[in-house]
Amino acid sequence: MSDHPMRGFARAFCDALSMREPAHIAPLIHDDVDWTVFGPVDLFPFFGHCKGKAAVLAMLKRLTGSLQLRGCEMERTLTDGAHAASMLRINARDLRSRRMLSLRVALFAQFAEDGKLMGLRAVFDSFDAVEQLIGRHIDLSAVA
Repeated sequence: MSDHPMRGFARAFCDALSMREPAHIAPLIHDDVDWTVFGPVDLFPFFGHCKGKAAVLAMLKRLTGSLQLRGCEMERTLTDGAHAASMLRINARDLRSRRMLSLRVALFAQFAEDGKLMGLRAVFDSFDAVEQLIGRHIDLSAVA
């Protein structure tokens, strides 16, 4: 079985963020990449949409200014041709609150023929992430 570009990208992504050097993954990103991370941008300013390699690298630089990655584990990856989906568990310290966060993220990616990342959609368990960030349980029973 050949190694799909998603596995290499996920490893390089985690390594680059651990080293706080997002530019290390630049060779794996297509110039016209379309990148969206769904979640609360008010709490996580690196969430949102980016178009183009320069915008993605700038966003990743903001991410390394907000979070210090402590661990990253690829739990599962499914591939189908140029498309892939992965579940990651990310452990990081929020540099603003100093809280440790354990985040699960689903990545949905598309790769060009040359193996470079063309598109990425990331979905966080953002409700859990917000509770961890603010340091308390959010009771929604009064809303229901």
